[in-house]
Amino acid sequence: MFPRALDGAFLDLDTHGAPLHVGWTIRLEGPAPPLGGLRRHLAARLDRVPQLRRRLVATTLAAGARRWEDDPAFDIGHHVGAFALPAPGGQGELRAAAGVLLSAPLDPTRPLWRMCIVDGLAGGGWALVGQIHHALVDGIAAVEVAALLLDAEPDPIPDPPSSWRPRRTGPGRAALLAARSRVASAAGAARGLGTGDPRETGGVLRDLLRPAAGASLDRGPGGRRVVAYADASLDAVREAGRAEDATVNDVLLAATSVALGAALRRRGEAHEDLKALVPVSVRDAPSELGNRLSFIVVSLPVAERDPAAALALIAARTARAKNAGHATPVAGLTESLALLPRRGRAFAARAALRLAAFDVIVSNVPGPPMPLFLMGRRVAAVHPAVPVPDGHGITVGAISYAGRVGIGLMADAAVVGDLVEIARDLEAALDGLGVTRPGASTAGAPR
Repeated sequence: MFPRALDGAFLDLDTHGAPLHVGWTIRLEGPAPPLGGLRRHLAARLDRVPQLRRRLVATTLAAGARRWEDDPAFDIGHHVGAFALPAPGGQGELRAAAGVLLSAPLDPTRPLWRMCIVDGLAGGGWALVGQIHHALVDGIAAVEVAALLLDAEPDPIPDPPSSWRPRRTGPGRAALLAARSRVASAAGAARGLGTGDPRETGGVLRDLLRPAAGASLDRGPGGRRVVAYADASLDAVREAGRAEDATVNDVLLAATSVALGAALRRRGEAHEDLKALVPVSVRDAPSELGNRLSFIVVSLPVAERDPAAALALIAARTARAKNAGHATPVAGLTESLALLPRRGRAFAARAALRLAAFDVIVSNVPGPPMPLFLMGRRVAAVHPAVPVPDGHGITVGAISYAGRVGIGLMADAAVVGDLVEIARDLEAALDGLGVTRPGASTAGAPR
């Protein structure tokens, strides 16, 4: 199996200082399971997600080409570990541990994922911090993986031990056919760009190439990552959006805009707008791994301090971008990269990242509406970690789960030293929209 064009682009954009893995912090109730028990549980579940036992290897079909194949030396012990927090194990210690774990690049010689039990939380409970490379999943696919590894009830029928054995594969006929199919798909995408409405494609390119604000929040040199968390009621977020005919994503963008505006003012900077890159799913098969993403560009009115006014502006702007169909041409442009050899793809991907100027990535993914369980322990809260690309400083991700919205902020530690304060300002902006309610759970909220 060969990486698709966008999957390959995420591989090409990966650097040691800015690894492109999707991460998460999952808070769970009850005592942490023993490490050996969790490893056995996950090993039995991996038959449901065979991609998690595959590594990337070079192929002789073309210079620099890569394909996914079963790892003949796969060992669950290389991918699942444990870490005990120092006393008192509060939210600050959990954030620090998650930042360290999510800063570490994945081993390119093994399947590109890892997770770690984090035990010793004050007040009980534990966390599971993990990451999986963006080449394997986008946000929707990551939710699909979680649904396979977790349970909708606390006492499911146990999975039998896995009898998996690695399959020996090579660049035979099936691989050649897959390569030809990939090139044919890329060629079709390139032809589609030429036959589509040039005004539509031109509008997308103008949005992507329009200069960003150049704010100090977006100058990441790469290296250590820090995280922060926020939390809100999903019903309240939806209710806040109804007044402006706005979506959950619009509400998240408005709160992010107000929070980033406050951060800029603390730095003595005056900007009218920041340029946000917003991923949009173009997925047809929800259970398929890999990336089915495109992007739209949204101007965040960071000079606006009133959350309601910011929401009204953003709702109008996102509606215009969606009505213009701005996501589709970007998907075609990405697929057409597959026509290039690997070195050419890597150069084009990095050039595109430099040219597609943006100040922040803001991502929102719908998650499961019902509670989930891991080895009988209820998942209390989920906070995603959207990767920070090379040269950038901050990302914001959100996922809905069991009536709540978990928001995760990730940033370059050298650039954004006040990430926890930004998360608090984001929650304050949600308060200003009437999003949080008295008595609502604040599991995972920053403090």
